[in-house]
Amino acid sequence: MPAILTLCLLVLLALGLAERVARDRALAGLPIRIHVNGTRAKSTVTRLVWSALLEAGIPAMAKTTGTAPRLLLPDGREIPLGRRGPANVREQLALARHARRLGARAMVVECMAIDPVLQHATERQMIRATIGVITNVRLDHTETMGRDLETIALSLSNTIPERGVLVVSTSPFVPHWRQRAFRLGTRLVVADSPRDDVEGVGDRARWLEEDISLALAVTRQVGIDDGVARAGFARAPRDPGQVRQGVDSLRRGEVRWLDATAANDPESLAILLEGFEPWRDPSRGRGTLPPRILVYHHREDRAPRLDGFARRCDAFPAADRLVVTGARPPLSSWRRLVTERAPGTTTFVTTGRLAEWLAKHAGGAAVVVCGNTRGLDVPRLIEEAASRD
Repeated sequence: MPAILTLCLLVLLALGLAERVARDRALAGLPIRIHVNGTRAKSTVTRLVWSALLEAGIPAMAKTTGTAPRLLLPDGREIPLGRRGPANVREQLALARHARRLGARAMVVECMAIDPVLQHATERQMIRATIGVITNVRLDHTETMGRDLETIALSLSNTIPERGVLVVSTSPFVPHWRQRAFRLGTRLVVADSPRDDVEGVGDRARWLEEDISLALAVTRQVGIDDGVARAGFARAPRDPGQVRQGVDSLRRGEVRWLDATAANDPESLAILLEGFEPWRDPSRGRGTLPPRILVYHHREDRAPRLDGFARRCDAFPAADRLVVTGARPPLSSWRRLVTERAPGTTTFVTTGRLAEWLAKHAGGAAVVVCGNTRGLDVPRLIEEAASRD
């Protein structure tokens, strides 16, 4: 028995050594390694930087894991990321090897870990970034990352690289990140004010101001000319979770809608609503006041998120109608929603009946859908509502 245990241990050590050698070889062939962390906009910043690298003639591979996991290849193609099981941070190791096989010289990786310990392991043991990015700090995943912004900022600092560069937005937590970066031998760069860097990127700029500024700060560290970087930004493919809006005709009138399902925290939703005129300024048309309908898509495995929106999101009390769809919320959360709003203005509608409900009630309204992306295709939902007789 001891001999068998010894043999098993030797086999495991050999496998670990082989994986370490393969990792080191792959990383050595990728002199530019960019690790993007933060609460929101990780996928978008990853896409912007990847596209700018290609525009500059640097073969780059990227991976996003937001609304829908995607691989962005050195030849400019985008393909779904196939998984045989649940998401696992070891994907990051496979990505580096895949990038090396395809001849990439740069890798842009969206952090897929939420747990602070896994974030640290992903950076130190798998990616070893030359440039780290922290997009922002907002209240989400509070059950894992912490119940306040300061704790979440501490969690996000686990992906600050050693002896590299850290790029961040203007934030109250810059002093903390600077101190942590200094201890790691890393130089901190604070991105310029968003309004200084969004010229020439088209009508997408109003949704992407902060993301573009961050991406531009990253590409400057790589040595890419700003004009080249902006040309790449303009060609960057949209992320499946990126905000979308539209106008459609329903049986009972026109509906203006905003797909903000990727805005998983109150602050992100508030920023998007500032740019959605039908919600911000309800007076339009012939002086009428269109009703404002907020649809919250609830996930059972993200139950604390609903409570966070209910406590901190101004859109919840501002909405004329609040509709919860997806999984049924916990009874305590539902009671709080119902009692804090006017009687009859809070409704639960199953996902399967949501299009029918919108067809009856959303004509002439401004509709905002938020909460969670998975399992809800908002443009298709509106299209189905419009097709109802």
